Amino acid sequence: MKLTHFRDLLAVVHTGSLRAASRHLGIAQPVITRSIREIENELGQSLLERHSKGVSLTPVGERFVRRIESVQAEIQRAKEEASQWNGDFTGEVSVGLSPISIMSLLPSSLSAFNRRYPKAVAKVTQTLFQPVEQKLAEGLMDFWVGSIRKENVSQRFTVEELMPHNRRIAGRVGHPLGGARSLEDLVNVGWVRPSLEDRSAESDLEATFKRLGLPVPEVLVESSSMLITIITVANTELLTVLPDQMFQLMPIAGFCAPLEHIPPISSDPICLVHRRGLPLTPLAEKLSDLLRKAAHNRRGHP
Repeated sequence: MKLTHFRDLLAVVHTGSLRAASRHLGIAQPVITRSIREIENELGQSLLERHSKGVSLTPVGERFVRRIESVQAEIQRAKEEASQWNGDFTGEVSVGLSPISIMSLLPSSLSAFNRRYPKAVAKVTQTLFQPVEQKLAEGLMDFWVGSIRKENVSQRFTVEELMPHNRRIAGRVGHPLGGARSLEDLVNVGWVRPSLEDRSAESDLEATFKRLGLPVPEVLVESSSMLITIITVANTELLTVLPDQMFQLMPIAGFCAPLEHIPPISSDPICLVHRRGLPLTPLAEKLSDLLRKAAHNRRGHP
């Protein structure tokens, strides 16, 4: 099999038809058809199902395409890495960051990165770790930064702790329980649970209540975004947990505020995660260094 075979198959998959792939690549359609047939003959498996509206992948085709996308990504990364080692800082860096990492670490890091490497492209995805774990393993994403427990991460990855991470219980400005001094005062309150953590793990809030022998908080709203969380809390009597850094980073004082007398809830640290055994490209290393510097500054060091 040749790289041109992979190129032709991916073009068909991404454009949805042989004809569209032919236009996209500037290659005659019979050439692409022959290329796909040669792959299928070598594998002894059908990769595409032809129908009136184009083509779709067979189950075998889906797995095969996922593999060759990884191969293509590695080849592209190798080319860019060779250029970057020669001082030509062009190409792409693909990273995933959790919401709190975007708010606390990305602004200064990305600003400095763009100034120093104006021809480089930073592809940033807001995400938790679990949805992009496979992409990281396959080399389709350079690294991920967010709150995570080291022991929950596969040995396929290197995990580097960047900074601690705490959360605060918050309610609307003027909330009747704004003067609460213990979690016992919050037992009968409804809660908003923001999507700041993997649902496979018990939330920090629930674990804290359980340790004190208190009933598990009653979650009345499941939020999929920070905006939904803040708007809901600002307009109801519900409470939530928000990253401590948020109250320093965002102008949310008019919407919600931490319960000052309730201590912060310790959470998993902010970590940088990347595939073990293979170094980052020079550009990816430059961006990760800037994120490390931002985290260092957030920890209160000069």
